[in-house]
Amino acid sequence: MQSTQFKELLRRYLANQCSSAEKAFVENWYNQHTIENHEPLTEVEYEQDITFIHDHLEQSEQQQKKRPLWPRIAVAATVLFTLGVSLYYYFPGKQSSAYSNESILDIKAGTDKAMLTLADGSKISLSDVKAGEIATQSGLKISKSSDGQVIYTSAPAESTAKNLKSPQFNTIETPRGGKFQILLPDGSRVWLDAESSLKYPVEFVGAERKVELTGQAYFEVAKKQGKSFKVVSGKQELEVLGTHFNINAYANQPNILTTLLEGSVRLTLKGANTSALLKPGQQSSLEVKDFQMKEVDVEDAIAWKSGFFAFDRDDVPTVLHKLERWYDVDISIEGEFDQIKIGGTISRSKSLSEVLRVLQLTRKIKFKTEGRRIIAMP
Repeated sequence: MQSTQFKELLRRYLANQCSSAEKAFVENWYNQHTIENHEPLTEVEYEQDITFIHDHLEQSEQQQKKRPLWPRIAVAATVLFTLGVSLYYYFPGKQSSAYSNESILDIKAGTDKAMLTLADGSKISLSDVKAGEIATQSGLKISKSSDGQVIYTSAPAESTAKNLKSPQFNTIETPRGGKFQILLPDGSRVWLDAESSLKYPVEFVGAERKVELTGQAYFEVAKKQGKSFKVVSGKQELEVLGTHFNINAYANQPNILTTLLEGSVRLTLKGANTSALLKPGQQSSLEVKDFQMKEVDVEDAIAWKSGFFAFDRDDVPTVLHKLERWYDVDISIEGEFDQIKIGGTISRSKSLSEVLRVLQLTRKIKFKTEGRRIIAMP
């Protein structure tokens, strides 16, 4: 293509007058130009690339609300995030120069799957069982809805829970690559992220409703007059009457993050005279023996529930842990990433290969695959 023709094509692209094929050609040219430029860009050049994309690249209404990769990423990565990595599929043979020679497994995203353990120890695979009644215990009927959530409702038979000498508990666990939603006996809704578990009584009796969480979950707590709702996560205990909040309490991260969307919650540290009151829009971080509070974008905290990875200047290990849990893979690190931070969003419905390709285009991370084992290198 001659220079004058290409300039005219660029002019029409910026005026949003290109056909789909012409638009794809321009975006791939700009993407490929950046990949093949092996000279490191200056900070000014990176900022110019990002500004160019934000000023001229047409985005969907939903993705206009999402931030670009941070900090200072090559335009190729920004393009891929904006387009949902569509360029990789449209030009499959053009992207290989940015990656190691070893292929990245096309591992699919996680799905709805979980294991329910009843009070008698019996286990039910919720991903295998069909919609309908699952079991009956302590006067409650457990069923799976057509949209895949577990629901507890009163059974026709008279409840026997009040006659039990000790409370009975159920546990719902999601594996790596799994998520699930549950409607608790009190009407509270809980969304469980991958590699998480929730232990709860078959029937809430008495003045409080208490559950135990490991991993990450989003709660919509039903208001019950005179009955507080408590969530125990490691050393942290959260108490509310009825509100919406998210708890991130994975064992392989250094702190417990609690984000409040509405209402108010009180946090306490078990075994210590330490507490904090959380307000809407705030996030607490339990670090060793103290709660650190800050204002946050709550949409980022619950992006996983809406089907997105949200990286908010996360360090590399944090990013990789999220990928491990969602795609059920093992990722090890060779080298130092101390100064590298990652920001931005990408759909969790994308395959692992797509996500790794985008991350690798930041020019800060390289990946090598060995089956389901992945090595990240600077």
